[in-house]
Amino acid sequence: MISGTSDTNISEIQGIASNTRENEKFQLDLRLGIPHAKLPGALEWWGGDSGLCRRSDQHPYLVGAVISGDEWCSLKDIMIAVSYACQRSGQIQVSAFETPVVSGEDSVSFYLFHPNPGLRSFFYYLSRTIPISLGGNTFADAMVSGIPATMTTIPPLAPENDVRVAIRLNKRVKNRIAESRKKSGDARTLYPHDLPGRPVRIDILRMVLRRDRTIVAEYDLPLDRWLTPLQAVQRKNARRTLREYRIQRGYQITRPHKRDDGEIFTISDLHLGHENSIPRYKRPFLQSDPGEMNRILIRNWNWTVKKTDRVLFLGDLAYKSLNPAEYYLDQLNGRISFLEGNHDPYRPFMSHCLLMQYREIPYLFIHDPEELIRPFDGWVIHGHVHNKDLTRYPFFNPKTKTINVSAEMIGYRPIPMSEIDDLVKTMDETMTFRELMPVHTLSPLNPKEQL
Repeated sequence: MISGTSDTNISEIQGIASNTRENEKFQLDLRLGIPHAKLPGALEWWGGDSGLCRRSDQHPYLVGAVISGDEWCSLKDIMIAVSYACQRSGQIQVSAFETPVVSGEDSVSFYLFHPNPGLRSFFYYLSRTIPISLGGNTFADAMVSGIPATMTTIPPLAPENDVRVAIRLNKRVKNRIAESRKKSGDARTLYPHDLPGRPVRIDILRMVLRRDRTIVAEYDLPLDRWLTPLQAVQRKNARRTLREYRIQRGYQITRPHKRDDGEIFTISDLHLGHENSIPRYKRPFLQSDPGEMNRILIRNWNWTVKKTDRVLFLGDLAYKSLNPAEYYLDQLNGRISFLEGNHDPYRPFMSHCLLMQYREIPYLFIHDPEELIRPFDGWVIHGHVHNKDLTRYPFFNPKTKTINVSAEMIGYRPIPMSEIDDLVKTMDETMTFRELMPVHTLSPLNPKEQL
């Protein structure tokens, strides 16, 4: 048993669950949390949000490991070991690759999942402390074997269809894939360089511990605590999870971090008041509470931008909101140059595009990059595409000289032109997303803000 781990809810959960029986098996699942972009294929139907506030069986998950429980490894030992392994590991993610499948009459999607270093570290620490059963179809088995984990899924079944239909269908598709490979002589393992398209990273927010397929508890990674099955589906805990996740990822500023010198910032596509933007663009908020998204995005802006700074906003401020654009503009710091987006009702103060030279480099600012009809020798800074096309429009693409400043691509807060200038002059590789650090880990640029 491991000592020195802090967990507030293990004793409570252990009291609810019965004692571990000899030769009992536990299953630890990885619930697919927040994707960084739109998922290809049928999984998009199942994983359209973080899965919080819902039963675990109603959201896609990967079987992480099967754990042997006996008198030498109790439920409490397993829970402490999982907590310890999570605390020792970094950010836990998987990358999802969809592979083409000819499925006949069935509409299916076949996926390969690869672990990030944080997930590999997690299973390393877990396997050193408790007995993990190998030989089954789990993520731990796949990593030991050096092959990716697999998943087959279909679009949602009609309500009258039993989930067992989907399970039988998935097995049938896997058998069909194996048979086709055997006939073609292609028995090799598929790796990322064999797969079409760009992978989608998915952050794991919770792990589900089951006994005899019954949920015993869920481990919340951002909150670093175990939750009972009842606590796991409570909305207040989902809000706490997402808030801590945003802070850890740098998506939510916890204090002002403004620069002494005057600065020019840019950002696009806040979509304030747009409830459906949360699942559509994979925003880490509850879809039922777009008001919280509004508050965080406005606060991030105002804690980054001074009233005297200039902001180039590239369109789509609000969509399907009860409030006009002026309502939000009055709450935002800075001298704002507003470029018209496709969801913005036209106002006389809006421009369609803007040409500017910054530190001797020409930049063209426009909402939709597809509207460029003539070649431009400088760099194009745009929004509109959000995180829906990472292959063509990542955050930073030196080959096409485009920079995507949609809110999701740059961490939900304005980016200074000085940072963009540094990338343009020093970076020759594509960056899918802006690299962020939580503001509380940075040294303040303005000493007065330490007060």
